[in-house]
Amino acid sequence: MQIMKYTSFEFGTPTRVIFGWGEVKNVGEEVKKYGEKVLIVVDPFLKATIGEEIRTNLQRNGIESLIFSDVIPNPPSEKIDAGAAIAKDSKCEVIIGVGGGSALDTAKGIAVVAGSGGSSWDYVYRSDHEVRVPTKSTLPIIAIPTTAGTGSEVTLYAVITNTNLKEKSTIIHPRIFPKVAVVDPSLTVTMPPHLTATTGFDAFAHAVEAFISKKSNPYSNLMAIEAIKLLVENLPVAVADGENVDARIKVAYSATLAGIAISHAGTALPHAIGQAIGGRYNAPHGETLAGCFLEVMKCTFIAAPKKFADLLNAMGEKASELSMRMKAEKAVEVMERFVNDIGLKDIRFSKYGMRKEDVDDIVESIFKGYKQDVDVHPKKFSREELKELLVNLL
Repeated sequence: MQIMKYTSFEFGTPTRVIFGWGEVKNVGEEVKKYGEKVLIVVDPFLKATIGEEIRTNLQRNGIESLIFSDVIPNPPSEKIDAGAAIAKDSKCEVIIGVGGGSALDTAKGIAVVAGSGGSSWDYVYRSDHEVRVPTKSTLPIIAIPTTAGTGSEVTLYAVITNTNLKEKSTIIHPRIFPKVAVVDPSLTVTMPPHLTATTGFDAFAHAVEAFISKKSNPYSNLMAIEAIKLLVENLPVAVADGENVDARIKVAYSATLAGIAISHAGTALPHAIGQAIGGRYNAPHGETLAGCFLEVMKCTFIAAPKKFADLLNAMGEKASELSMRMKAEKAVEVMERFVNDIGLKDIRFSKYGMRKEDVDDIVESIFKGYKQDVDVHPKKFSREELKELLVNLL
């Protein structure tokens, strides 16, 4: 009898997902199940629009709310801690995150610190300090993404920046899974093309990295492959025509699928590099991913040829006449074409101020803050190999 490769794994999605065009109008009904006083954590440019709409919706449901809009990209721990102080002093019972990945991660960090104390940086997963664990007092989180990419609405991750160290690390704990994710694709229509591309590419990277991860399992693979298929077909359309409703819906759905995939299989080396560059130079996450992704894949396909051949098929390419190795190599070529189609090809890290003499420090920050991503990558990279790769990305 042939024994299945995956003999043991766990899978579960504790977040209740409400998906659909216009579903944000029902958020009050969901929130009142968890509390009657809410802190709305929202991107500042959304405060006067969707932020106030949600606040009005909550009022109609008898829920008191405050708005916290001191949200910036690559959220610093001090901003999160300030928001947590407001939530605690105001006796908030629920945290709602509204916006892109930075707003959702800020909301998660606030929920942890307001309920469990300390500083948000205490809770990040790193090799150089004792990691504090969120307690049962962590406040419930409702996530409402307005971009389609990070998948933070369905993950146990919150990425935080330490501005003193110029490094990013991640809170990783089941207690920061949002209780509810309201994924309303109508909220993504106003995203400009470049933001559509960078956030959508984040979702694509999530799906690919989860699929090739050493932690992947049959369920995470299902989510990842479906996300890849839909993104390759629909992200270029959404970038070119932001008002294409069908494309917006499918990209938003893909981002959520990819988020579920990484919650179980993790991200791999491209995210480790992208986060290190983003933390050091305050660079946009989707751009830092696009800047390293293809180079990493060119070094990796030979270590996982069957997985890359499957990726080729998922991306809509039929190449039955090719050998496994040639299919794997062709998959990277198709990825390169996709990156070009969404306008993210040829991003160099030198544009953010990276210099060759920074490379040693960047590699150390990768191993301190994102060793878990390095470990699940199918090809093992030494520090020296990583240094060489980073120099090639300048």
